[in-house]
Amino acid sequence: MMRSKPGERRFRTLGIMTTETDGDPPFRNRQFFRRLCLIGQRMGLAVYVFTPSGLHESEKRVCGYIYDAAGKRWSREELREPDLVYDRCFFGTKEQYAAYRRTVRELRRRNIRFLGNGLRGKWDVGQMLRQDDRLSAYLPETEPLRSMRTLAEWLMRRGEAVLKPEGGSQGRGVLHVRRTADRQPGAARPQPAAYAVRGRDGRNRPIALELGDMAALLRWLRRFIGCRRYLLQQFLLLQTREGIAYDVRALVQKDGQGRWQITGMAARQGLAGSLTANLHGGGTVHSLPDFLKRQFGPNKAQALIAELHRLSELIPEALEQRHGRLVELGIDFGIDALGRIWFLEANSKPGRSIFTYLRDEQARAAATANPIRYARYVLAKPEAAVSGERPVSVPDSP
Repeated sequence: MMRSKPGERRFRTLGIMTTETDGDPPFRNRQFFRRLCLIGQRMGLAVYVFTPSGLHESEKRVCGYIYDAAGKRWSREELREPDLVYDRCFFGTKEQYAAYRRTVRELRRRNIRFLGNGLRGKWDVGQMLRQDDRLSAYLPETEPLRSMRTLAEWLMRRGEAVLKPEGGSQGRGVLHVRRTADRQPGAARPQPAAYAVRGRDGRNRPIALELGDMAALLRWLRRFIGCRRYLLQQFLLLQTREGIAYDVRALVQKDGQGRWQITGMAARQGLAGSLTANLHGGGTVHSLPDFLKRQFGPNKAQALIAELHRLSELIPEALEQRHGRLVELGIDFGIDALGRIWFLEANSKPGRSIFTYLRDEQARAAATANPIRYARYVLAKPEAAVSGERPVSVPDSP
């Protein structure tokens, strides 16, 4: 189908670019990609999967993988370069990220369009939203962690802080640092630890420790953070009445007419004692209306859901105006004990597992089909006619 012969109708092609792994085929999320390929076939769009190493530099060809529905297997083939790229790359190593950057530059050099431009890090996203007066009040106070002195001064003023990796995801590497007590010189009895740290390491394993003074805290953090870019953020108590962390995930996507739509929302609740509610840390998913009714009562829950919908419509628009075209966003919100909503982060390569947990097959099907519907819309339009069209950006760091 993708190797058109003279006189045959040329199918438009969507290439799903993803990170190379071990295995056959050499990528993860095979079930998701399989569904994308099958939906593409039904919509008259040729869809295949490729990794950055599959792009040939000397010719307009790609070593990619087609899903054979009849044989129920993946087939490795030499294919023509795609008309449009759906970027689903994630990075586990610096080498993977370097290969990704080279491939994005080469695709851009060949004037191959991307379905959406991947967002940069959390700091850039926050700064873009802070420029919009409709959204700035929903953003927690945040600043880059430029040095350990920055953290020391923050803790002296506020007593606690959240430390987040600039480019991290899934709750990995997020810490809550809290000053618990000040040691008294010459005290007769042992004093409580001066600082408490809890969160998760880079492998998503829980961390809970106490450190006796600021010097010990900063030494530990230097080793933990290393050369990674981190942010300091205002600590928000985003917990249920029982003291368990939770957040709200909204999936918003472009549809077949290039318009934003809210595909679905859900509440995610973490394990007892966890700092975040991310599912990779063992959290659970709940129906949002039912969950918020238990926390705030029916009237307040209804008002909160209406406000979450309003924000989920505003945020993609605000980001596209300053960043360029997006195809979908996973937007995370927190709600404090007083019912105030906070924007936590936006992810331009979101997962769809909330609908699987909720057994919402209609939303799950829409979440998978929308990128294909939008791809068909983009391919039918000249670049100037597609909202948010700009040269694809390459993130500064993985």
